Amino acid sequence: MDAISERYLINSTWLIKLRWVAVIGQVLTILVTILFFRIQLPAVWALAIAISVTVGSNLALMYWFSNKAQLTDRNVPSNRVLGFVLLVDLFSLTTLLFATGGPNNPFSLFFFVNVSLSALLLNRNWAWGLNVMSVLCFAGLLFDHYHIDELNMGLDSIRSRGDVSLQHMGLLVAFATCTSVIVYFMTRLTDELRQQQNAVRQAEESKARFQKIEALGTLAAGAAHELATPLSTIAIVAKDVEKAFEKHPPNFPGADDVIEDVSLIRSQLDRCRGILDRMSSHAGESIGEQMQSVSMEELIDCCLEGLLGRERVQVSLPADADSWIVEVPLDALSQAIRGLVKNGLDADESGRAVRVQVLRLDGQVQIEITDQGPGMPEEILQRVSEPFFTTKPPGKGMGLGVYLAINVLRSVEGDVVYRSTPGSGATATVLFRG
Repeated sequence: MDAISERYLINSTWLIKLRWVAVIGQVLTILVTILFFRIQLPAVWALAIAISVTVGSNLALMYWFSNKAQLTDRNVPSNRVLGFVLLVDLFSLTTLLFATGGPNNPFSLFFFVNVSLSALLLNRNWAWGLNVMSVLCFAGLLFDHYHIDELNMGLDSIRSRGDVSLQHMGLLVAFATCTSVIVYFMTRLTDELRQQQNAVRQAEESKARFQKIEALGTLAAGAAHELATPLSTIAIVAKDVEKAFEKHPPNFPGADDVIEDVSLIRSQLDRCRGILDRMSSHAGESIGEQMQSVSMEELIDCCLEGLLGRERVQVSLPADADSWIVEVPLDALSQAIRGLVKNGLDADESGRAVRVQVLRLDGQVQIEITDQGPGMPEEILQRVSEPFFTTKPPGKGMGLGVYLAINVLRSVEGDVVYRSTPGSGATATVLFRG
């Protein structure tokens, strides 16, 4: 569940509880007023309607909220739903006050509670919108309301007076000023709090990603160490066989093919040793690797160094690539991009070219890696960045290339974006500061 969904879940739960408390308080206040203070309320029907609307809307909110929460975490009450609920509460409060003395009723101060809740629970636009509606509702109560002698504070309605007094104007201006100050400062505080929470959450996510990469680096170093001995043994045996064939050339049919196979085994073993050496020497270093100033041409050369199938890669560099300097963690970034290029080569078994185009856009480096393979459907695109997810056959890949590339690029405020259409190949777009 994301941060926004979690916040709305919490806000909705507390708002439902608070509205039940408000209903109980309203009913008790009306009963005490009628039975204990013996005050005759001229419009009990209006009070009953207002409380019934609150009860009905809260039951509807509970039902809607519980069903949506069961369907999916993301389908939770949004600003629109919570804003509508608080608007209903505003109209309900206005109706209650209209039937019980208007601004003469001490409970008119509850307007500030409604405004405060809107500023706390909703975004800035909704909060200011409800603030305007609160001022309009209060102005309506100043214009007209039911008069109750026991609650008379000397403020007659504008309609009964026939004019607008200085007292009316002063009270309306003071009300509008107070509610606006509340909304202004509370929305600023809630915005800053949300920004801090997002910053903390992003820091925690970054720490978790780096811990995963460190674990993978440790695993790679251990694997390199464990595989070094058997590979060395195989290399020695292959070399001895190759030397034996050189001293005593075999004369059986197909001997030349056997010699070529042994040479291929030797070359592939040397390649494996080189890969393992890089794994063991650089494992974990990409996490805290120092930034280096390199030209874009040097970066691309480093990305393609030692890549099997390098002859199939078509590179398009800008004219100033040799003088275009970027600050990057060279080893980590080159390994990340090399993995994406290798994915493009593996995607097209027909041996067609993979295009690597480097562009500079608005202070960013954009590297587009385009293959001519079968492409990927939408369901694959959505999972391409998941660790250990791969469409390659067993033994061809572990599904970590894209995941590691994304994490390396995020460390330099970059990203990897895939787009593809089935049957039309795929393009991996690498973005980072340039």
